[in-house]
Amino acid sequence: MKHLNYIHTRSLKALRRFNYIGILFALLSLITSVLPSLLPRPWYIQALISSLAISVGYGIGLGISNVTRWLIQKEISQPKKQIAWHLILLFFPVSIMFTVIKGIIWQNEVRQLIGVKSLDTIYVLLTLIAIAIFTLLFIKIANIVSKLSKKILHFYNKKIPSRLSVLLAILTSSTIIYLAISGVLFSGFLKAADGIFGARDNTTPEGISIPTSPNKSGSVSSLIAWDKIGFQGRRFVGGGPSKEEIENYNNTSAEDPIRVYAGLSSANTAEARAELAVAELKRTNAFEKDVLIIATATGTGWLDPYVMDSLEYMHNGKTAIVSQQYSYLPSWISFLVDQDRAHEAGRVLYDAVLEEWMKQPQEQRPKLIAYGLSLGSFGAQDAFSGVNDIRRNLDGALFTGTPNEATLWRNITNNRDRGSPEWQPIYRSGQSVKFASTKEDINKIHPVENNDNPRILFLQHANDPVVWFSFDLIFNKPDWLNEPRGRAVSPQTRWYPVITFLQVGLDQAIAASAPLGEGHYYQDTAPHAWASVVPPNHWTTEKSDKLSSHLLK
Repeated sequence: MKHLNYIHTRSLKALRRFNYIGILFALLSLITSVLPSLLPRPWYIQALISSLAISVGYGIGLGISNVTRWLIQKEISQPKKQIAWHLILLFFPVSIMFTVIKGIIWQNEVRQLIGVKSLDTIYVLLTLIAIAIFTLLFIKIANIVSKLSKKILHFYNKKIPSRLSVLLAILTSSTIIYLAISGVLFSGFLKAADGIFGARDNTTPEGISIPTSPNKSGSVSSLIAWDKIGFQGRRFVGGGPSKEEIENYNNTSAEDPIRVYAGLSSANTAEARAELAVAELKRTNAFEKDVLIIATATGTGWLDPYVMDSLEYMHNGKTAIVSQQYSYLPSWISFLVDQDRAHEAGRVLYDAVLEEWMKQPQEQRPKLIAYGLSLGSFGAQDAFSGVNDIRRNLDGALFTGTPNEATLWRNITNNRDRGSPEWQPIYRSGQSVKFASTKEDINKIHPVENNDNPRILFLQHANDPVVWFSFDLIFNKPDWLNEPRGRAVSPQTRWYPVITFLQVGLDQAIAASAPLGEGHYYQDTAPHAWASVVPPNHWTTEKSDKLSSHLLK
């Protein structure tokens, strides 16, 4: 009993170092932070979300407490304070236990939805330890900020009335913190990222060598030098099926596919790179092919090999794919700093290719298709003023895993037909634009035998955080959580201010490592998507299934 009293006294003393309302909000934030979002979280992601939630919750509670005291300038009686502190001491371990138990249940529900094995004890232990470490780190940072704020407040108190000095101190502290984060820390982070990924861009992926086919950029016949194409550009032009491989698969004669890629170092501006890419298309006689794809790459310059390969197999090599690099940073970093470059790259390449395409005899032009994945989809869509612009100039478009901020995607989604959900909208009765999540969806909305043109397909998963993350999540509940849940989204997923923003935001870090057909992983639907947008003659769903199995084996 003596030991229990000692523990009780010490625990109460430790808690009273903090603000009461702050602790209450922190515990409530901790509980909500383990609610499911879109994907099952690794322990370190869950720990970071929970720690940030605790910090934000405590800050909000502290702010409410301080503002309330400032307004009413009256303290609660000591006996009432004592009762309140004893209650929160009881609530503290109960809330921790509830968080652990419910967190495991909720996370396992999400894992079951996408076919991932259940959590083990190690996960729980690592998560709790990491939460403690992260939270202590954030407390340390908060203490530094608090000391700074007190010094600023002390300075203002000497010169102006106390109530005005509080407001000025808050404003000044917030400005200093913002400048420190956006200036010193963020610029330092970008400099480090630029150094790491810039150096990588000068290397060559393992197993990739200079292409021997004259139909590929970087070859000895090319206008674009191999050493100017970049890491992902070399992966693109150095990969893909050969004419012989396509012939062996299709058991018929084939053509050598064309792959054109202008790297960042190929020319000084996006316009110059686009002109160089068009010159390369002309050199390779790309405008004599059946299909010409204008592909906008992801932030690193990557083009999904499964998507590119499937098109070439499907059309028997009678294809040309053209792209240009606008960054070498990962898409999530590029989204923060290179949005304008992504827009520019998609727009100028499209304009340059379209201009040359229009010069060709109309009956001899290849089908012109726009393509983009992730940030590439974001950039590709900027080339068009709207759906009618795409229909007027293109034969089709495939946009996959589009970020929420894309203007074209957002306008279409916001103007969807009444009754259709945000995660899979129907736009103008599906006349021109289709949305799909699985190959079954694709086959249903765009049957191979249906020859309506042009075909515009948005491919997106209901549990892809890249698609559903938005800064609006901080204060606004999205439609996709107001409406019936999409496929593989837990019915327990709820919206809470700030918390859901943190959850979906950090879900993006693991989006591409989700199981096939979930999150930001779309490779299993590549042949079906192309068959929906630009099907070859006599193509069937069975052929799409067979090609998908061939590419993924």
